[in-house]
Amino acid sequence: MLIIDDNDHLWGEIKSHLLNLSHRKCWYSESRDVYSHYHVDHFRPKKRAFDLAGIDQGGYWWLAFEWTNYRICGSVGNSKKGDRFCVLRNKSKLPSDPIEDEIIYFLDPADPDDTLKLSFDEFGNVYPLSIDEKDWDYKRSRYTIDSLDLNYEPLKDRRKDLWDTCQTKLNELKNLMEEYKQTQSVSKKAQIKLKMEELRKLTKAESELSAVAVHCFLSSRDEWVQKLALSA
Repeated sequence: MLIIDDNDHLWGEIKSHLLNLSHRKCWYSESRDVYSHYHVDHFRPKKRAFDLAGIDQGGYWWLAFEWTNYRICGSVGNSKKGDRFCVLRNKSKLPSDPIEDEIIYFLDPADPDDTLKLSFDEFGNVYPLSIDEKDWDYKRSRYTIDSLDLNYEPLKDRRKDLWDTCQTKLNELKNLMEEYKQTQSVSKKAQIKLKMEELRKLTKAESELSAVAVHCFLSSRDEWVQKLALSA
């Protein structure tokens, strides 16, 4: 494994490119600074891969320099994740074993389908979208949340602050819309349009914790607010 240790500077050299792909956000938490310094995480660990029992099932040394195995991660999550990587079945042991056949516990932030398996609440918590503890999606989500410390208190506080900001802006928009119903004016319409754009911006991919804003809007009883979450 000396070749890995002697060339570990290479991951730092690609960090800037990976950050640009995620709008300079952690790929797992969607945060920028509250989750601490950025690391280049090897999604499948290089040297060891511990299962649920803490037993090393063998690392993925052949992926050490494979850029598609890299994920940008805040140091809080990367330190907690360490060499955890549990595979339910079809664990790859050699380069000739197709990793595509692995049934893995970790949700992969590079997989758009996996990102849909988490949800958020007004207190800043992230939790499995599935409520059935026997469900595979629930198990994967819980494993990911716990293994990455995604309910790290400062991160929860940041999510809660954003949720509160979304609610405040929504209330401001609703008041403007009620006023416009009573007295139509060009200036009032312009204010409504501006507030709409402020809210849409919060749900765009480049915005920090955008998934939290989306879930906030989707939790609304107003259909037009739910549609706003999907119109960014």
